[in-house]
Amino acid sequence: MGIPVHKSWEAMGRMSLVVGFLVTVLTASVSARSLSPHHGFLGGPWEVVVKMGHEGQTLRLPVTVTDENKAQDLNATIPVMGTPIKVKLERYIPDLKQETVAVDDPNGRAVAKLSFRGEGLEQDLWLSAQDVTRQSISSHIGGVAMRELPAGASSAGVLEGLAELETVGALIVTLPGAEAPMACPVRSGAVITLPGSPWKISTLRYVPHYSIDRETKEVVSASDKPVNPAVEIRIENGNQEYHQWLWSKFPSSPHKRVSLPFPVRFLDFHVEPQAGQYLLAVAQGLSPRVLRWQDGEKTIRPVEMGQRLPFKDKRYSFAVEEVRFGAAIETRWTNGSDMLLHPAVVATIAHGEATEEIVLEQNKPYHHKTGSGTLVVLYRRVP
Repeated sequence: MGIPVHKSWEAMGRMSLVVGFLVTVLTASVSARSLSPHHGFLGGPWEVVVKMGHEGQTLRLPVTVTDENKAQDLNATIPVMGTPIKVKLERYIPDLKQETVAVDDPNGRAVAKLSFRGEGLEQDLWLSAQDVTRQSISSHIGGVAMRELPAGASSAGVLEGLAELETVGALIVTLPGAEAPMACPVRSGAVITLPGSPWKISTLRYVPHYSIDRETKEVVSASDKPVNPAVEIRIENGNQEYHQWLWSKFPSSPHKRVSLPFPVRFLDFHVEPQAGQYLLAVAQGLSPRVLRWQDGEKTIRPVEMGQRLPFKDKRYSFAVEEVRFGAAIETRWTNGSDMLLHPAVVATIAHGEATEEIVLEQNKPYHHKTGSGTLVVLYRRVP
């Protein structure tokens, strides 16, 4: 049975996406036999150490199992003295594995399953339009990013125009009383008249790497890379006028925001002019498209499920295997085998009526924030 992963462990899973190609290539050549000499460093005796902040008392509890190669239940509790917190050890796992799946979610958005293949590489990964940290994957051989447009005819028009050099993204606009949002192309200097409305939106400026000059306090682009894409817009109807910067990666800004007359969101479609860089554009009811630079031109083409697309290094490629809408990505931890390869302990932190299930990997401290400080929990070999 899978164990839902906590945010902290999910972050590590996302980190593996960035270096996933390298990890897969390396681990593909490693056998269980080559790992066996290291079992002495993995095996017990073990303990779980709990400490509340720098000044708190260090509590230690032995982790005792009958067979280090077998998953088994634990039944031990560590009360954190002076607090209502208890840490309960639930289960020991000898070979921790990560499993990422897509699940239906009424509040979810689009997700896409990609398969990566090449020399020593065979890996499937999920991208999510909802989770900024899962919207892209990159490595030394290339990268793929994902963007979702709303369903409807307006998105079809935006998709067709993305190949134009001056089109850098889309504005997702929800007018008062509208049943669904509409998509409008973002082109510097362009003025968009919103259909059925007195409002107009002007694109004043686009910067791929939004930053503030320390001396002049003016907005500048720190580089040509899409590190923090942003667009400055003006919304007007003849009587009213609003100016606002919108950020693609952040729904809000540390700077003061103007209250706009209706919701407007910026979605960047910045693809770098390098071989092996792709941007997957999806919209419910429309065929997925892939945006890239090819032979010195920006192109957008329909993509078929399972169609392999080459990276900069032609020995490697990817394919879109599945696109789902109204879904979310869930990462779970499971036991991979009856062999001591990646030991871990599943535990529960109980704080009053609230409980939180966590996975403790060996020598990787877990930090649980509370109103009175940070609780640190560590699974390790007994020193």
